[in-house]
Amino acid sequence: MKKITLAEVARRAGVGEATVDRVLNERGNVSPDTAERVIRIARELGLKRVLPDEWRRLRHIEVFLSDSDTYFFKQLSKSFMQAADTLGKRRLVLHRTFVGEREPSLLAKKLGEAAAGRDGIILFGSDHPAVVAAVNAATARGVPVITLVTELPGTAPLAHVGIDQYAAGRTAGWLLGQWCRDPGEVLVVCGPLEVLVHRERMRGCRERLAESAPHLLPRVLEGREQNPLIESLVRERLAEGRVVAVYNTGPGNGTIARLLARRDLAGRCVFIGHERHATTEDLLKRGLMQLTLDQNPRLHAFRALELLLNHLEQGPRGTTGGRIDFSLFTPENIGG
Repeated sequence: MKKITLAEVARRAGVGEATVDRVLNERGNVSPDTAERVIRIARELGLKRVLPDEWRRLRHIEVFLSDSDTYFFKQLSKSFMQAADTLGKRRLVLHRTFVGEREPSLLAKKLGEAAAGRDGIILFGSDHPAVVAAVNAATARGVPVITLVTELPGTAPLAHVGIDQYAAGRTAGWLLGQWCRDPGEVLVVCGPLEVLVHRERMRGCRERLAESAPHLLPRVLEGREQNPLIESLVRERLAEGRVVAVYNTGPGNGTIARLLARRDLAGRCVFIGHERHATTEDLLKRGLMQLTLDQNPRLHAFRALELLLNHLEQGPRGTTGGRIDFSLFTPENIGG
């Protein structure tokens, strides 16, 4: 009996031998119709090898993340790679693009490029008009978009994956009202306020303080995730002698803790921050911080990628469940 070769399969299927090789080795970049035809002809000819049971084309997914070197975004980026490895059997190629949070025009441009060639987009971005317009253009052409961490008002993404940032701020405000009985100033140290995450956390904290703790005066300091600026702003307010609490919506917890310690306020001035990592764990264990709110970057990555893949494979029925619950860590539950 004549041995069937890839060249014979290619000739019968009307494609090149390289295309047959890609199909049979499941390397993607072949249209579903062509792939099905190649597999069918290989079976009919009796090609002596294990053939794919079905053809599922390779999915190309673009993930846009902040180029920030903060713990959360570094962990988020790593978690997306882990999620892609775990879900790799579902045939995906993950592309990551890092754009500065204060470069919305560049992000909008890259979003447009991705919409032209990707099967889906996962996006962290600011609620800038150019970004909103680019997201709406992508969804209009049928490219599913999942927003991450920060919701984008004026858009209709497939899903949003993230915590309730406003509720996180209100939680901090409520706890400050419970812990701080004496009147004084609460420093609300924020990242860049053009980023909705920080605005929502700040807004939630201020509104909760106004409702239940009018004896506490919130003072917003826009540290913009820059430790030298955070140090300067916080030092100046501490020198006034009226600060009873600090709520930090972003990075810089170590810097703030050192300033409190220098003025003998560590443990006496209530300090609430965000994210669980080596620095916040250490501060909690040493009694220099009372609470940190963690949003679990690993769960963000896995949830977003799984929702997008479910939609691509199953349709709209697979797109619920993007809400992430934040966790509260204190010196009592941070571990040894």
